[in-house]
Amino acid sequence: MKKKKNYIIGGGFSATIASLYLNKFTKIISFSNHLLFDTKELIRRKEIECNKLFSKKSLSIGTLNFNLNNTILHDRMVFTGNSSIWGGKIDLTNISKKDICFLEKKNIFFKKLSYKHTGTVSNNKNIFQIQNSKKEIFQSSNILLKSQKGMLINFFSKKKKIFLKIKNEKNNKIQTINTDKLILCVGSVQLLDLLYRSKLIKTGDIIELSEFKHEFKFKFIFSKYEKKAIVVRYHISRAIGHYFGIQFYSIFLKLFKFIPLCIDQNFYFQKNKVKFKINKNFINEITNNSPKNQRFGESIHYCNLKINNEKINKFLANINTNIVGLGMLFVDQKKPGPISNEIILDAIKKSKKLNI
Repeated sequence: MKKKKNYIIGGGFSATIASLYLNKFTKIISFSNHLLFDTKELIRRKEIECNKLFSKKSLSIGTLNFNLNNTILHDRMVFTGNSSIWGGKIDLTNISKKDICFLEKKNIFFKKLSYKHTGTVSNNKNIFQIQNSKKEIFQSSNILLKSQKGMLINFFSKKKKIFLKIKNEKNNKIQTINTDKLILCVGSVQLLDLLYRSKLIKTGDIIELSEFKHEFKFKFIFSKYEKKAIVVRYHISRAIGHYFGIQFYSIFLKLFKFIPLCIDQNFYFQKNKVKFKINKNFINEITNNSPKNQRFGESIHYCNLKINNEKINKFLANINTNIVGLGMLFVDQKKPGPISNEIILDAIKKSKKLNI
């Protein structure tokens, strides 16, 4: 019997989780940022580049232009994706002990929040920090994933087969391959780019995203938590470290722990939505119900992508039932706070179906 081929596209957190749960016949394609520098067909978008002082620099290069008013989008086109700059928070409420043990065996650990060890606390006692064996915030590069360096230019489905047009990093040539199953683990901006290049979205289409209302507030260390909100409280020293991309609570940062100040990251139960309309190779923001003093996307937890009011999971299934996506855009977050737990649960659920 012929072995089924699976391809994962991406190298961030969701791709890492997928690779752990999918069978051994799965291959990974991820790109290095420098691969795209000389590609004349693509444009650089400085306004949505997401970098920190101590993080690996990433450029946003792609197909679409973005006209944003009160929205922030983020594009990190590096192997680790957002996992090299995030806070690594996770709500373990619905993650089974079996899966926690499985992930810990794979060098993914869960540390209880405390001022001493993580520099953070929360009013939700089930929120932990995802770490590696060195007690640093976990990033996908902590797990040695064997991947082919390249970029998925576009894809299409024909006679139940899925065809991928890939630019290979080694020789800079483009080849077309086929696969039985395709798992898209790319970020929000890169997914829209990919769908546009694959002629699956076009002029006139409406794109919608949602996120829980979110804001940062300065507080004293012993202040009461905001009512009716899920709060992650950063000691000011850890907040500064996070801002600059320091991915562990270093001894240097702890020197400032005597300062009685903190920053609360408040996630409220109200959901905000933004809509965009495609006009040629431009994505234009058309509606946004976020408060005037806040910008949609500041939480970096925007999710539940809809295209012409159809959820992205169904949208891809209509193309081919063996095309699935993992990551924030493919989950409809159920409660405010961390979204990594919902990404993991979604990956486990979809991986079981793909492994059949």
